[in-house]
Amino acid sequence: MGFSSLIVSIHRKHIALVFICLVLILKIALVSSADQESQIYTVHLGERQHDHPKLVTDSHHAILSSLLGSKRASRESMIYSYRHGFSGFSAKLTPSQARELSEHPDVVHVTRSTSMKLATTRVNDYLGLSPSTPTGLLHETDMGSEAIIGILDTGIWPDSKSFNDMGLGPIPARWKGRCVSGDGFNASSSCNRKLIGARYYAKGLLKKYNGTFNVAEKDEVMSPLEKIGHGTHSASIAAGSFVQDASFFGLASGTARGSAPRARIASYKVCWNKEGCFTADTLKAIDHAIRDGVDVLSISVEGGIPPDFEVDRYDFAIGAFHAVMKGIPVVCAGGNDGPHAQTISNIAPWIITVAATTMDREFFTPITLGNNVTVMVQVLYMGKEVGFTGILYIGDLTEKDFQAGKAKGKILFAFTNELPDETEAFGKANGIVGFIIAIQPFDEYVEVGTTDIPRAYVDHEIGMDIMLYLQTNKFPKAKISPTKTFVGRPFSTKVASFSSRGPNSISPAILKPDIAAPGVGILAAVRSGEGYGFESGTSAATPIVSGIVALIKQKRPDWSPAAIRSALVTTALQTDPFGEPISAEGAPRKLADPFDYGGGLVNPGKVADPGLVYDMGYDDYAHYLCSAGYENKSISKLLGKRYTCPSPTPSMLDVNLPSITIPYLNEEIIITRTVTNVGPVGSVYKAVIEPPLGIKLQVSPQTLKFGPNTKKITFTVKVSTTHRWNTDYLFGSLTWTDNGAQNVRIPLSIYTVHLGERQHDDPKLVTDSHYDILRSLLGSKKASRESMIYSYRHGFSGFSAKLTPSQARELSEHPDVVHVTRSKSMKLTTTRVNDYLGLSPTTPTGLLHETDMGSEAIIGILDTGIWPDSKSFNDMGLGPIPARWKGRCVSGDGFNASSSCNRKLIGARYYAKGLLKKYNGTFNPAEKDEVMSPLDKIGHGSHCASIAAGSFVQDASFFGLALGTARGSAPRARIASYKVCWSKEECFTPDILKAIDHSIRDGVDVLSLSLGDEIPLDFEVDRDDFAIGAFHAVMKGIPVVCAGGNEGPYAQTISNVAPWIINVAATTMDREFFTPITLGNNVTVLGRDVLYTRKEVGFTGIVYFGDLTDNEFQAGKAKGKILFAFRNKLPDDIEAFAKANGIVGLIIATQPFDNYVKLGTTNTSRAYVDYEIGMDIMLYLQTNKFPKAKISPTKTFVGRPFSTKVARFSSRGPNSISPAILKPDIAAPGVGILASVRSGEGYGFMTGTSMSTPIVSGIVALLRQKRPDWSPAAIRSALVTTAFQTDPFGEPIVAEGSPRKLADPFDYGGGLVNPGKVADPGLVYDMGYDDYAHYLCSAGYENKSISKLLGKRYTCPSPTPSMLDVNLPSITIPYLNEEIIITRTVTNVGPVDAVYKAVIEPPLGIKLQVSPETLEFGPNTKNITFTVKVSTTHRWNTDYLFGSLTWTDNGAHYVRIPLSVRTRLLNFKI
Repeated sequence: MGFSSLIVSIHRKHIALVFICLVLILKIALVSSADQESQIYTVHLGERQHDHPKLVTDSHHAILSSLLGSKRASRESMIYSYRHGFSGFSAKLTPSQARELSEHPDVVHVTRSTSMKLATTRVNDYLGLSPSTPTGLLHETDMGSEAIIGILDTGIWPDSKSFNDMGLGPIPARWKGRCVSGDGFNASSSCNRKLIGARYYAKGLLKKYNGTFNVAEKDEVMSPLEKIGHGTHSASIAAGSFVQDASFFGLASGTARGSAPRARIASYKVCWNKEGCFTADTLKAIDHAIRDGVDVLSISVEGGIPPDFEVDRYDFAIGAFHAVMKGIPVVCAGGNDGPHAQTISNIAPWIITVAATTMDREFFTPITLGNNVTVMVQVLYMGKEVGFTGILYIGDLTEKDFQAGKAKGKILFAFTNELPDETEAFGKANGIVGFIIAIQPFDEYVEVGTTDIPRAYVDHEIGMDIMLYLQTNKFPKAKISPTKTFVGRPFSTKVASFSSRGPNSISPAILKPDIAAPGVGILAAVRSGEGYGFESGTSAATPIVSGIVALIKQKRPDWSPAAIRSALVTTALQTDPFGEPISAEGAPRKLADPFDYGGGLVNPGKVADPGLVYDMGYDDYAHYLCSAGYENKSISKLLGKRYTCPSPTPSMLDVNLPSITIPYLNEEIIITRTVTNVGPVGSVYKAVIEPPLGIKLQVSPQTLKFGPNTKKITFTVKVSTTHRWNTDYLFGSLTWTDNGAQNVRIPLSIYTVHLGERQHDDPKLVTDSHYDILRSLLGSKKASRESMIYSYRHGFSGFSAKLTPSQARELSEHPDVVHVTRSKSMKLTTTRVNDYLGLSPTTPTGLLHETDMGSEAIIGILDTGIWPDSKSFNDMGLGPIPARWKGRCVSGDGFNASSSCNRKLIGARYYAKGLLKKYNGTFNPAEKDEVMSPLDKIGHGSHCASIAAGSFVQDASFFGLALGTARGSAPRARIASYKVCWSKEECFTPDILKAIDHSIRDGVDVLSLSLGDEIPLDFEVDRDDFAIGAFHAVMKGIPVVCAGGNEGPYAQTISNVAPWIINVAATTMDREFFTPITLGNNVTVLGRDVLYTRKEVGFTGIVYFGDLTDNEFQAGKAKGKILFAFRNKLPDDIEAFAKANGIVGLIIATQPFDNYVKLGTTNTSRAYVDYEIGMDIMLYLQTNKFPKAKISPTKTFVGRPFSTKVARFSSRGPNSISPAILKPDIAAPGVGILASVRSGEGYGFMTGTSMSTPIVSGIVALLRQKRPDWSPAAIRSALVTTAFQTDPFGEPIVAEGSPRKLADPFDYGGGLVNPGKVADPGLVYDMGYDDYAHYLCSAGYENKSISKLLGKRYTCPSPTPSMLDVNLPSITIPYLNEEIIITRTVTNVGPVDAVYKAVIEPPLGIKLQVSPETLEFGPNTKNITFTVKVSTTHRWNTDYLFGSLTWTDNGAHYVRIPLSVRTRLLNFKI
């Protein structure tokens, strides 16, 4: 991929608009030589054996000569001799020569050269690093005048004003480096007292091209000169001199300067335009930098996926290691592959790894509508103002309209899914003068349009406001003004969407990133006409930290790199510099945690005085290397002295990091840390613990007393969990404080697993421990091996074995065993769903028992029809059809009403007039695989109907998976099927409306519609036909339950948002499908995400995709084997690739995306693992000469410790039409649901909110039968106020996405449906005619329209009522800036004389006051109105923050409603 000196991009964010900022994410493609006969290899020899560099190089040639046969061949082969920081060389060798050389007694290891990629002025003032302050780090270090920063990057542009040396003294005497001339770069005129060194390294590059590299073709020069702009930008961010009036076309105008503005710069060009950064060149530059005398190395490059997982395979980390051993901190970019988990790069524990954040500067482009409303969007537009002109909606124009020039000279408004891919070309072809595009608020980074056609991006909420303007004005118009800069406005700080995230995929106990700094829209020097430009990326954040580290090095020259890293982490901010919370951009957005920003946002005002540091030296790094599995020989050579790892191997948890990360916690463990006092001699510190949820921590000693002879103190942390099930990572902190003068804080990140913490880093040792446990029971190793079936190592430790019942009981008493379960419990059916929710038919009390399982309820299913032959629709044991039923069962093609309907399926109709109208009556059912009848040809309608009300069916399964008894939520309820959706077509509004109309007449008790709207939603009820039909049903007392949609995890994607609809999200449950992958060392890992039901792929060879060339695939080297690969390396069509190469199985490592069960092919087994497990498999492959594996058919695990999660696909709030109306309302399981389908098996799995919807519909049917006098609103209130916020077992619910987070109301509404409580909520928030009229008035409907809907004359009051006062079982405030008072009314449906008191859990920084605080009901007091006074303490704009208001009558009832509040001090609609 090519570079340009400046690339301007836009960044979308979700505020009340989409945040669009400037971004440069420079990614250099991986470079790999196709020449299999001769490639570049790096030979590592460990610590130097000679002090004189020439002798070191001579020894390298001697080794190489012994291999190649002559000194001449050695000189021709050798590229670099590394002789200063460490000993080694790079040479061009054949693979066989490399293998032979690896056996040499002086060689530690040989690795093939790889490449890396570049990860890419207000900043310092924002961080408090001000040169005008008479005290502080800048003042105390003369702004870093004695510090030397080495920049390894794309070179430097010496003519930039940022590299002037005005006012600088002589170059530090210790400097030994050089300034080298080359093409376009004159050393004598280019270098000065600021830019004191400049070199370039191209031997690795040239070897790739056998010396024929054409610099002109690649837009490069053989010199230190910068041709891209990236290195210049990075250098000026770290140490640029003061430059007044710097700007980018007038934007961000001010004085540019680096973090250490008087520090010296040494530039090492190791990266090349359109090529990349070659390992051999990078290592040589590090080697020179160590000799030259730099104080800090700043390296804005990152490795790709997969990372090298051991230090002796990670060349870049080896060079960094030797620099650190020489006392030189190495600061590296964390990478730009966020927001996905396990993507962080540069993860060696001796590297300082940097994440990127935003700051308090924004760029706004005003869009003014014809009604004088201005929308502020954040997109960079530097062209002329587009004056007032017509604005059109793309959905209102046909192709002929465009061809006729109707869009010419106008602004086009569209949702991004409505536009063609080539927006720019489309605009030019149609004469469009500007675009306003509504998008999902994913904080994505996209390229900016040209200055000819501006493109402004808004989020769905603002998009709907524009839609409303367009639809209510005959001649709409708009103008787009050039971008303006806003500084110091109330903009919250966020971890950037692109910033790579933890956990560390190689060593998850090592927290990465370490620290965060601003890296979005950073103005600094570039090679362009303006001289300054914006770039974004962790590349831009890294040199900020490097500059600060240089200042620390000058002030604290005796501190080690580890001490400096500790100071950065322990003094970091967890809020922005103004005290506001930091969120993490992604899908969905969340509050930031250590995997987003490490210790937090860098805090230069505190970093030089941390009080205590967690230091590390030789022994500490040796500790890490031992725990990582290195051999004593390799460690000794690296450390430069003989070293033997202790026995037993030390734990990685005890590496003396300024963090504690526990990836596998089950039983109590004790962790050790040592702190060094760098503050006052007699300091006394006390421990302050903020434990992660459900984690117990005990620190010993709790007080640390330092003195003249006590500079270091070791303490322990005892950690245990109260969780009984697996959790995701949960976060907390441990802080040592000396009465507030110093607060030495380290982050805690803890993951609970089911059976024991993983006690060993080597998977083989895990399995050995399992054999030891089993042998202690059975008496011999042989018996143990014969009994064991599987040894598990995927998120938990455990095994399966064949045992007698008495042996199982005895084994359950073993101290290391949590519990033993019989394999018979491994089943999944719809039964599991209802048992999981506590809706059991065997319980003598409860909703099922009290309603005869819903035998009098009638559920209307509007879907794709029904397959009447399914066993789920048998009517055995059912009584007569309820007398009120007035519906019909209609015959049609393949559907005989007299034989198809019965006392279970009491009605079946189909609606096709809307469909036929589309085809002018010529629709051919056979071509579309359809029939003109109620018969289901797809399976979706049958699946949904059986989930809601399927009869009991024993031995239901899918090819043996999930064997058990299937049943619906209301298994004796009656089903009325209304076919409104058609195969290969869609669901037509006229048909849906007619079906709803019939269902109201027919006498259904609840309507279940697993249908969803597309973006853009219809935002007014008189334009939303589906919502109109639902409204009329609700007005007749019929609850309407609808799917929330499958467009998650992005915000503002929730559909079916009308307040009279019950809207359902989807979760997982306590069931997982795993595909066992057994490696040749008998370790079993559990793959997921694909159901594989064919024969076992027996033990066969397993090969790594990256080890094979195209020629080797063509030669059949993968035939008959299992292929292991990382997803980003595979071709798009994986299945075709596997078939073409005879591959029998695929194991694919991918980002932990929470994908869902899908059928694998019948030919090629496929299993997915996350990056962490992928690296374990890589380790196995690289340490075994003949690796092999087998893939077994998928198995179902039920009741195992799997936490409940809101499904990734489940659409999320906030509501894009009316953000004050919370959606979704409720959640239910919707992942891998087994129910009736039209297939040979008769039962199959489906996933989606379509599946969670009928679960709730069945529960609502039961509730309707028990509480026939309750309104649909009262039923919705009961669902919301009694819902679980944990799973049924008390464990927290997380929301899947990138990144994951704890679930909030925009993920699951009130929470997970709780059928055990829903019929007795105590109080309900009811709604009737007046309440819906209130909503309709606040939504802007005319009196005439409202009157027709309500069936009586109605006039909206003046002033218009607030939507905040709609009597919902929730409070959602999208725009809070001053104190407001909200009203709600509750109705008592419990004991007559109940007394309730308010319990408030306020959102962070929000003040709530409820009046009255006590509600006293009585015979004449069934309804009570209360108020909630709400105000904010935030001084800046925030994202939504969450809390709750609960009314409780001494614990008999907890009537809880969710609170969602967003502070908006500066609104974006002016």
